[in-house]
Amino acid sequence: MAVDTPATIAILGAGPMGLEVGLYARYLGYDVVIFEQREVAAHVRDWGHVRMFSPFAELRSTLGVAALKAQDPDYHPPELDARLTGHQWCDRYLLPLSQTDLIADHIRTRTRVLTVSRRHLLKHDPADAADRAADRFRILVERDDAPLDHVAADIVVDCTGVYGQPLSCGAGGVAARGEAAVRSRIEYGVPDVLGTQRALYAGRRVLVVGAGMSAAATVVALTKLAQRTAQTRVTWSVHRRSDECSASPLDVADDDPLPERQRLVRAVNALAAPGASEVDFRPGTVIDAVEFDESAEEFRVWFAGQAELERFDRLVVAVGYRPDRSLYEELRVVDSPRTGGPLGVAERLLRAADAERAGTRPLPAAHLVTPEPNFYVLGAKSYGRDPGFLMTGGYRQIRDLFAMIGGRAGLDLYAAATGLAR
Repeated sequence: MAVDTPATIAILGAGPMGLEVGLYARYLGYDVVIFEQREVAAHVRDWGHVRMFSPFAELRSTLGVAALKAQDPDYHPPELDARLTGHQWCDRYLLPLSQTDLIADHIRTRTRVLTVSRRHLLKHDPADAADRAADRFRILVERDDAPLDHVAADIVVDCTGVYGQPLSCGAGGVAARGEAAVRSRIEYGVPDVLGTQRALYAGRRVLVVGAGMSAAATVVALTKLAQRTAQTRVTWSVHRRSDECSASPLDVADDDPLPERQRLVRAVNALAAPGASEVDFRPGTVIDAVEFDESAEEFRVWFAGQAELERFDRLVVAVGYRPDRSLYEELRVVDSPRTGGPLGVAERLLRAADAERAGTRPLPAAHLVTPEPNFYVLGAKSYGRDPGFLMTGGYRQIRDLFAMIGGRAGLDLYAAATGLAR
């Protein structure tokens, strides 16, 4: 639905997608407010020690680089083929971008969005799309040491991502018995075992749960630590049975467009191969219960089907993430029963998963539309539990969204800014 400037666009999240959406909107003349419950790019900072698969050319927009050069003629972006860590991406692109004149004054950090609704219409009220669009959004926000506040907007773009909502380690994706009580002691994500958290893992018995890229990166890093530090023991548990993964926990894509991802997959599969001794690889195992022994400072873990408990010093759970749908419970947003992301994007992903992950097929703007007029979910959250989101796909989403909002099918600020970004 086309919306003319100077309408107000509320953007939820000041991560990579939120910043880029805000920049694009400001270039077009929209009024923008970006809400961030922590600090700019906080989730990227959480895994900032990890080196990314994508080169910088796929992690920046031409519009972003043009804005940075306009702000500071001496700004020099990383080389296009540079593979940055998350911290480097923040320091050399995302944080400077957030400080450019176009969006700096429009970012509200330490501001948590609690709910998004309409000002008057309820979710179930018998109103058509035009009536709902005419009823502005009402955003309930909470700021540190301040009373709750409401902000009105004409368009809402949810870019909150999924990293803050990790899945649990028990069977079927639910919490294992006792997991909730020890959640603060479990590492959900990718710990910096070779850097700032080395002392927590060196010489320890470590259990890693998961069969995705986060788990793979952790297992490879722990193996390097074990080679340098005696007594470091690595156990790797995956839910898939050995007959399902042919003794290799991750599938190797020979045509993977990201060579570094392919190398990681091959490396971790080698560590899990029969006869390999660096890692105790356990396919087909599921944690049934877990508790933490305070006196011994260790986890006590019971695996399903095993009577004897096992003891570990550290527990890393990297089994994926889920979107937080509570923000828009009062809106007419239909989610995919499979991915948990908006249905339109999910259907597209399920039909063309390989091509979409490879960044070779554009995502038509129609798939970004939800039944709630002028409410959109972009970025990793639009993919739900599907881990295939890449920033190249995110930039296509932004371009297509504003072509639709602006009512101009050929609108493409990224193409227009290509020369300025050089």
